[in-house]
Amino acid sequence: MKLLLFILLVAAAARAEIKDRIAAVVNGQPITLSELEERLAPELARAPAGPAGVAQRDKILHQGLEAMIDERLVENEATSIGLDINDDEVTHLVEQLAKQNNMDMTQFRAALAQQGISMETIRDSLRRQQLTMRLLQYKVKPRKVSDEEVQAAYANMNKDSDWEVRARDIFILSPDNATAVQEGAAKQKAEAALRRIKAGESFAKVARDMSEGPGAAEGGDLGYFSRGQMLQAIEDAAFALQPGQVSGLIRTPGDHGGWHIVMLEDKRRMAPRPLAQVQEEIRSRLAQDSVMKEREHYLQQLRKTAQIDEKL
Repeated sequence: MKLLLFILLVAAAARAEIKDRIAAVVNGQPITLSELEERLAPELARAPAGPAGVAQRDKILHQGLEAMIDERLVENEATSIGLDINDDEVTHLVEQLAKQNNMDMTQFRAALAQQGISMETIRDSLRRQQLTMRLLQYKVKPRKVSDEEVQAAYANMNKDSDWEVRARDIFILSPDNATAVQEGAAKQKAEAALRRIKAGESFAKVARDMSEGPGAAEGGDLGYFSRGQMLQAIEDAAFALQPGQVSGLIRTPGDHGGWHIVMLEDKRRMAPRPLAQVQEEIRSRLAQDSVMKEREHYLQQLRKTAQIDEKL
């Protein structure tokens, strides 16, 4: 009995050692394999079985480790100069994310819970993203944007936005971390909705019956919108349709991804906002874009001066 207990304890210790072994050390701070696997759990779960899955899993782990190393470098650098993102800022970012997904906070929390994602995970991710942005703004001086660049960006912005459309959307949730069974069930539900529409039922009725989007009760009505206000795939479908036409199934990726069906209700010309009203907004966006382009260069500089020991 004692021998069996000893063997079990040794086996448990070995498993703990494997689970918690060090993936990398960044300036003396360890990143454990368990931290890495927890962060990458949805991606790792999608890796297929067999040799191909092993290779894919290794690729996911190495890419994820590189990202976590960059995060540690950013956090260290931000701490050294006194930068931080407070809880109120993070709360505002969460509210913005919910709004971008056309949800109020109650709907957003429910969507997260349905996908097994904690609010703390979302807050931590947004905090890290904002901290990186804040550090870049502090360290990388935005270049001066010329009037000619602003005018060119304005012309390009209005090239496809002189129309606005009114559309309806049926949405069936199927996030990237869904199992094969869940993904199959979601697609079957979307196909069933499309068959009902093709059989002559009104789009609004099918949306009320089957859509899992926040506008289901309104028949999936998205209202009028122009370019840049909706998910790219939804916009592309809506602007490609003629009034009354219905798209096929559209798959969108991400934690809030799934299957969409879009119907175009109306399309009308929209007068562009005068350049004088938007030129500073455009100038600020172009300057910010230039800062983000310097991100990789800045991270490379941080790596050159850091002590990094990768062990995967």
